[in-house]
Amino acid sequence: DHRDLHLSLRRQRQMCIRDRIHCKYNIIFQVMKKFKIFLYPISLIYGLFVSMRNILFDIGILDSKIYKIPTIGIGNLSIGGTGKSILVDYLINLFKSNYSITTLSRGYNRDTKGFVHANSKSTAYEIGDEPFQFYSKHPEINVVVCEDRRKGMNIILNKLPQTELCIWDDIYQHRFVKPGLMILTTTYGKPYTNDKMLPLGKLRESISSSKRADIILITKCPEDISNTERERFTNSLNLLEHQKVYYSSLTYSEKIKSKSTSLNVNNLEKREFVLVTGIADSSYLVKFLKDRNLVFTHLKYKDHYNYSKSSVNKIKRISEGKYILTTEKDFGKLKLKVKSRNLFYIEVGLNFINDNNELRFDNLIEKYVKEN
Repeated sequence: DHRDLHLSLRRQRQMCIRDRIHCKYNIIFQVMKKFKIFLYPISLIYGLFVSMRNILFDIGILDSKIYKIPTIGIGNLSIGGTGKSILVDYLINLFKSNYSITTLSRGYNRDTKGFVHANSKSTAYEIGDEPFQFYSKHPEINVVVCEDRRKGMNIILNKLPQTELCIWDDIYQHRFVKPGLMILTTTYGKPYTNDKMLPLGKLRESISSSKRADIILITKCPEDISNTERERFTNSLNLLEHQKVYYSSLTYSEKIKSKSTSLNVNNLEKREFVLVTGIADSSYLVKFLKDRNLVFTHLKYKDHYNYSKSSVNKIKRISEGKYILTTEKDFGKLKLKVKSRNLFYIEVGLNFINDNNELRFDNLIEKYVKEN
């Protein structure tokens, strides 16, 4: 009858739409598959170049400078998003009461070049968003940026001789200097063991380079990870006898802060807000907020993003009459361009899976610093 005919035609239309969608996806998949073939030789050449460079350092043809003061290096094998800066902040808090600390970073995507020593007039655009974050939270320490880590250390030792501990951020590939203690970070969800070399994957050097680390910190773990799962994960790393592994998760503050005030994060339940992020992986923050059933619009930008006039105008337009929530890293840049009392940031920290795990990690680091 007429009704059956109508349902039949509707079903046919739905099938046609589905088939067109499948066809588009198949075309995209085939293009990506063919494109991937061209990436293999590039990845192979890049991998050979990096391996040869590492071999030259390993056999001493290229020189790695070692320093007399304690130096802790933090790095990763992949491109961004493994929690390096969160670990730097953790170590600053651990040692700043008893040691004169200097942090040395590249100052990624900053407007300046060369050696810059942060001061009260420095901005996130001059020294980089993460170094600015370190200085803003810990003005009692020295925060230094320099692309050339050896040059940076020479100036630190000359101009900041009171330095008792130097923490090097994002140092793993900078082999002209060698830290006394190397910490490698990798995420639980996307470990380096499951990745490939650039440009096929996100690895900046081979998986075997993990052997240079003294400590491997697994970040962004689920808080309920079982002992069995940790054991399985540890076994997949193929650790050397001297290497130690620790597990941690992210923890977000219950407070959001602005230039002049702080509010409980539950205040966001009362009104819709705009979330602005310029970090490598915002999914953990988004999940934290969604788990609280908060309603927000997310404006997502690339890692270390320098907010342009157009992006700032968009943020202002969409956030009119609303709170703006951002990360601590982004706040340093946004506060210069978004003049609003409604601009807040939320702090993120490092939480070890259990207290005993944290105690062992702290004791190991403290032992190295005291003995050197």
